[in-house]
Amino acid sequence: MNEFKGITPEPVSEYRATLGEGPNWLEDKQTLMWVDIEGKQLRFYNPEDGSEDVHELPERAGAAVGHTDDTVVLAVESGFVFYDLNSRRQTPIHDPENRADNRFNDGKCDAAGRFWAGTMSLVGKEREGAFYCLDSDLSTRRIFGDVSTSNGLGWSPDGTVLYYIDTGTQKVQAFEFDVERGELGAERTVVSFDDEEGFPDGMAVDADGHLWIAHYGGGRVSKWDPAAGLKVGEILLPVDNVTCCAFGGADYGDLYITTAIDGLSDEQKAEQPLAGALFVCRPGPKGQPAHLFRHTATAE
Repeated sequence: MNEFKGITPEPVSEYRATLGEGPNWLEDKQTLMWVDIEGKQLRFYNPEDGSEDVHELPERAGAAVGHTDDTVVLAVESGFVFYDLNSRRQTPIHDPENRADNRFNDGKCDAAGRFWAGTMSLVGKEREGAFYCLDSDLSTRRIFGDVSTSNGLGWSPDGTVLYYIDTGTQKVQAFEFDVERGELGAERTVVSFDDEEGFPDGMAVDADGHLWIAHYGGGRVSKWDPAAGLKVGEILLPVDNVTCCAFGGADYGDLYITTAIDGLSDEQKAEQPLAGALFVCRPGPKGQPAHLFRHTATAE
């Protein structure tokens, strides 16, 4: 039974992203940060007054995480960078690949403030990506390779499990996670998308430990019980390419959903005028706060 029947996500503005991704709720600002990858924009949405702050970027950003009041950290084509919200300038941290035909995609911070993000090919090559960790001392580790499209990730509420999607595998993997060391342990498959509509893209983990997965090409966000490997509900959207989701709002009860125009034919674009919109709904469950990147020099 679908517990979300009757839930209708609504667009928050008129903006339509070419490839919306990476929604991330900034608790201190009560604002949603997200990116339009192909539009080369970092965007902020304030639900209190509906205002939007738009930052034009010099390159594609796949993910953005909070850091300080004036600085965020981006995973971009040229690697990890600090981005100053006042000067609107990037400061390089490290590029672990230095490959013009790859770019970073989705990423998030763990409870210790490390930034985990992965890469993908820009020219359609399979298994050319990798998964990385930017540590608090600004060193970078290559966790594993052989990745097609590094995508959604998130942690169990107790922080002991990392869930990870490589879209090309059509699966969600779970890794035992040591938050003190920032290391992965035993791996298992918890969700198979073989019988699902579309491809697994971005993901959020709610306060009860359920997985919320965006279906690229499938027009929905599905909710899963990872312990049982079962889908327990889904939210339908009026667009095909659903890319990612994140919980936000004062009570973390708002589910923000990014979508994309990218990949649609002219006919599909005409049929889906809301494609590329940032949507929001209140499905009932609550999410977990997003962690900030913690640089050793500024850590408390």
